[in-house]
Amino acid sequence: MTKKYIITGLFCIAASWSQAQFVYDFLKAGDNYFAKADYASAADYYEKYLHKGSGDKALQQGFDPYKPQLSANKKDVAVSSREKAEWQLAESYRLLNYPAKAETAYKQLLEGKDDKFPLASFHLAEQLRALGKYEEAEGLFASFLKTYTVDDSYKSGAEREIKNIQFIRKELSKPEVQYYTVKAADGLLTSNGANYAPVWLTASTLLFTSTRPEQNDGHHANRLYQANLQDATVAIADVPQVKTMEQGVAAITGYGNVMYLTRWNAKGDKNAAIYVSTRQGDKWSEPVALPATVNQPGYSSQQPFVTYDGRYLLFASNKPGGEGGFDIWYTAIEEAGKVGAVMNAGKVVNTANDEQAPYYSIAAQTLVFATNGRVGMGGFDLFSSEGAVGSFNEPENLGYPVNSVKDDIYFTTKATNADILSEVWLSSDRSEACCLELFTITRKLPEPVVKTPEPDKAPEPVNDPVVVAKPTPVIDSTEGGVLTSVLYAYDKSELLDGSEASLNKLVALLQANPNMIIEIGGHTDGKGADAYNQRLSLARAQSCVNYIIGKGISADRIIAKGYGATKPVAPNTNPDGSDNPEGRKLNRRTEFTILKK
Repeated sequence: MTKKYIITGLFCIAASWSQAQFVYDFLKAGDNYFAKADYASAADYYEKYLHKGSGDKALQQGFDPYKPQLSANKKDVAVSSREKAEWQLAESYRLLNYPAKAETAYKQLLEGKDDKFPLASFHLAEQLRALGKYEEAEGLFASFLKTYTVDDSYKSGAEREIKNIQFIRKELSKPEVQYYTVKAADGLLTSNGANYAPVWLTASTLLFTSTRPEQNDGHHANRLYQANLQDATVAIADVPQVKTMEQGVAAITGYGNVMYLTRWNAKGDKNAAIYVSTRQGDKWSEPVALPATVNQPGYSSQQPFVTYDGRYLLFASNKPGGEGGFDIWYTAIEEAGKVGAVMNAGKVVNTANDEQAPYYSIAAQTLVFATNGRVGMGGFDLFSSEGAVGSFNEPENLGYPVNSVKDDIYFTTKATNADILSEVWLSSDRSEACCLELFTITRKLPEPVVKTPEPDKAPEPVNDPVVVAKPTPVIDSTEGGVLTSVLYAYDKSELLDGSEASLNKLVALLQANPNMIIEIGGHTDGKGADAYNQRLSLARAQSCVNYIIGKGISADRIIAKGYGATKPVAPNTNPDGSDNPEGRKLNRRTEFTILKK
């Protein structure tokens, strides 16, 4: 062999080794980023290793601690480096909430490898549901349940997902959808990156968190931004920022002078903590971490919400003592801003999965939060739970179109009354490939139909949402009476449009008689369990009380009472035992009683 060919051969061997080294480096880098939960970078390097391109620029948005950080499949299986890279590529896209990419990756992984990656079909079915491929998803979940024998969260998760798909079909076809208008934010509130967690600083000033690139260097980090919607300007909020840390998801007291926000170290363990800052003139003070009762070392506390009156702080945390995953927690805010004992919201609200991003409306006496642990439309859904802080009722899904088949989280409302769905702002990735964006949802119910009462029939409200609103008499009684045009959504305590007439007259009566004290009593018909009827009647009475308090009447002059079905004014059934709808209508009523003149 000549010297020329020896040199050429050595060069080829060296080039081959060099190429192999590059490929190995891509795999190693992908594994390192995956271990650090930097799934955007991991996916980019796995794509390079597998010779599938250089990834997707949409992924370069930084780490988001507000997504559920689930562990990968830990089961020991005999897999090659390439198969491991394929698995972790699919997992990276899933954990980035990028279903279109994840679907392709899981399908490629499952080609002849079902036995090596038993959870891949479960996760593929999740992506198909998020992409609206319901029949394919439902079939794959059913197949998974036939072969998966372990009684764990994946089995219960697949069972719940099948129920989710059934719920989705029902929600998409419900007639109430026509009353909603859904609009994606545009202009200043969009960017190349995520935009989420809206909170109102003033009527026209919005704080939100964004991962838009900084200083044109391509770096994406979570920062708190402030948008003036009147002046059409947006800038990083004037809150001191440590460069090595990321921050966002703020909460502001009703007076606008105290801010709670989340911070985490982008390069450390990424455990989030809640800080507090106070307004000093036009600037905010250096944020100070809340004590260990809130920020327990080694765990994350995040997504603070402070009630309008500044009395309670609610937040999400995976600290010990909860039901599993992230739970909703709360604490009273004492004098000088100190926090009291930290309490878990309990099993009524929290599940073994994740509950996040709490919001509480004082006017509606309602908690709204996101969870992936209940039957819904899939991913994170928004649920509402009526009751005072620390005493919440069974949550209800807010339904479509507030929720979608992807993630819906970070609820806030501009409503000042009990109708919290009249103007909603939230975050969702429903129309995006991977990232949360801001949406507004407005609901306008039709005007109630006014009917003349039949002779010899007492006028009364009914439960149905689009319904009979009968003439309201002038409130001049010395004893009290029925508030005849007070209307509620079906099986809920939410006041509907048209309820203001009777309540405003009651406000006028109380204003004209400053020493008067009244009771608002809620009543139901005989259908349903006694405990449920009592809770519903009390919640409806409380909605009326909240409305009146909102008009400036002192809370110590109004008492809410729930009577359930204990005080009927007509038979709920006929003498032969058959249903008496007219009688039940009369029993569903809201009354006021004058306790002191």
